Amino acid sequence: MEILRSFTLAISICLKNKIFKNLFLRYIIPVALPLILTGCYEDFTPKIETKPVLCLNSLITAGAPISVQVTHTWLYSDSDAMENHSVSDAVVGIIVNGEEKGADYLAQEGDHIRITATSPTYGFAEAEVSVPYAVPIKAVRYTPVAIEGETSIGQHNVLTAVYEFKINIEIDIFDPAAIENYYGFTTTTFNNSDISPHLSEGEGEEEGDYAGDGTVYGNTEFYGGTLDYEAEPIFGEHIGVFESMIAGGTYDFSFFTDRQFSGSNYTLHLKYSNAYYGIIVQGWSPEVIDFGYTFTLYSISKSYYNWANYKWQRNYGEIDDLSEVGLGEPTWGYSNVSTGAGVVAARSATTYTLNLKDLINSLIQKD
Repeated sequence: MEILRSFTLAISICLKNKIFKNLFLRYIIPVALPLILTGCYEDFTPKIETKPVLCLNSLITAGAPISVQVTHTWLYSDSDAMENHSVSDAVVGIIVNGEEKGADYLAQEGDHIRITATSPTYGFAEAEVSVPYAVPIKAVRYTPVAIEGETSIGQHNVLTAVYEFKINIEIDIFDPAAIENYYGFTTTTFNNSDISPHLSEGEGEEEGDYAGDGTVYGNTEFYGGTLDYEAEPIFGEHIGVFESMIAGGTYDFSFFTDRQFSGSNYTLHLKYSNAYYGIIVQGWSPEVIDFGYTFTLYSISKSYYNWANYKWQRNYGEIDDLSEVGLGEPTWGYSNVSTGAGVVAARSATTYTLNLKDLINSLIQKD
């Protein structure tokens, strides 16, 4: 305060003199004022009237045991709790269709599951979810596009085949009527091609692809390519006009609802680019090659979809952007737990394996 009084006195003196007045207003105030006002700041710890509560997280999968993670919430400034927020005194209850079950119970499609947790330290929490019924994949079709590559056969009948391609895949699903359904979709690849043949006795002394014991240095590799999420419009059904201006894309979001095809067929259109398959093997036969995609269609609970949608909005949508600049209200993270912390979700899965061995075998035989 003494500094502020001295500064006020200096101002009154300078303003009485025209020369000092112009100098003071033009140069001294812009430099001195920020320095003086800096002294008005001080560090303080806000007193927040809140208590930690239980947090429940569980992703229940049909046909698998039910696992529940119990933690507790903590203040952002509590570094110790950030490192360790486990709850050692919680008692977890799993009630399935009204009956208490153990942790080894295998969840079934159609089960209504209620999870509870009680802690003398953090109180009580509960959440409910129903395990959805899996929806079958009716048919899968594929069309290879822009295939480039070659096949060659060298010494000792060693085949080398390398191909790069794009592939368009259509997957037909049929949505059950009368209920609201939510879905998630994933793709994985497999490569079980046999690459461990041996040369006959006495061979294998040459340099190149062979070891001295006659073993062929075989190799096989499959890369499934990059999925163009924008090519399937239903992956972006959660994006409005405003969100599309901010986000500019789906960003690998592969969740959707049946709002557009309830009780009818829908065909997912998947476009993979930069796919690659290569193999080096001695004594090739069509049975040697075995690779492709495994598609999984998840029927998911509403809580799972809402959490995934919130996560996308938080990372790519307008929720964070608008609230940070004061144009929107702060938004809580999604939760279906009674305490407002955590998510209890459920899913059932249908898988379909698409083997591409016929594609590569036909290219090898053609070359």
